[in-house]
Amino acid sequence: MFPPISRPCRRHLARAGVVVALVAMAGGTVGAAPPTSLIPLPVVPPAAAPDSVARPVVVPPASSPTASSPTVPAQPAPVQPADPLPAWLRLGVPAPAAEGRPTIAIMIDDMGLNRVQSDRAIHLPAPVTLSWMPYAPNVTEQAAAGAAHGHETMLHMNMEALGRTDPGPDSMRTWLPAETNLAYLHHALDRLPNAVGLNQHEGSVASLSVPLMDIVMGELKARDLLFVDSLTIPHSVALRRAEAAGVPALGRDIFLDNSPDPNAIRAEIAALEATARRAGHAIAIGHPRQTTMDVLAAYLPTAAAHGFVLWPVSATVAAAKNVLVAQKPAAE
Repeated sequence: MFPPISRPCRRHLARAGVVVALVAMAGGTVGAAPPTSLIPLPVVPPAAAPDSVARPVVVPPASSPTASSPTVPAQPAPVQPADPLPAWLRLGVPAPAAEGRPTIAIMIDDMGLNRVQSDRAIHLPAPVTLSWMPYAPNVTEQAAAGAAHGHETMLHMNMEALGRTDPGPDSMRTWLPAETNLAYLHHALDRLPNAVGLNQHEGSVASLSVPLMDIVMGELKARDLLFVDSLTIPHSVALRRAEAAGVPALGRDIFLDNSPDPNAIRAEIAALEATARRAGHAIAIGHPRQTTMDVLAAYLPTAAAHGFVLWPVSATVAAAKNVLVAQKPAAE
């Protein structure tokens, strides 16, 4: 016989019987694992989504930069040049509108030495191009007076001539050291800060020298200025050297006053008009002499009636080189 079961044991067995009965009712067996619905399981996070599944992209707001997306400083807008025009156009006198008519440019050389006739040139109808001697007294002030009357400024640079002709103090000469010639040129250009360029005074020997012309063109290129060949001698190399240096340049077409006779000067003006009709533009060189000033003072007010427009040299060079420049309205 089994020994009697104590009261506490009987209570434990009764409870176990209830559990066995419950398992049997659930279709389980004694000793089998209890149903999962009765045992709390740990929560397992879902597996990461495969790469092929699109994920929303969260972009942090602009005001809250993160270490992975640093703030890029805004780039400044490109700075446009304050003045894109080359110096020879910026300093040039605005040209009257040609409107299809031929143009003529009058250059007066040797300005500043004969003060009386130079003053008459200043008072000619504008625009005329006045080319000043660098060693003339008070040349900077004289040139400023010409500019105030609407005329264009150029440097008439003195250079070595044939024979015993003296082109003046501090002239550029083929036998001088290059640094001396360059110093003379610097000083002359600095005295005329509004000059659009230069042409030769005398210079029949200098114009045949490639090294000397290269000094001239190198400085003009550095200052962005133009060149007009006075053509004081045939076979000048100046225009060829200007082209090689990239300097805008033209040669003069007519000398107005090789003869001081007024009729001879008028004949040269007729030749100037013929050249302008044929080519569309022409450049004439004269000097501050009494008969030249007399003839020009009478002719220039009538040029428009003859079908011509008076232009500064800078506009003439621009037209020849197909450079577009602003023109004043015809009424001005």
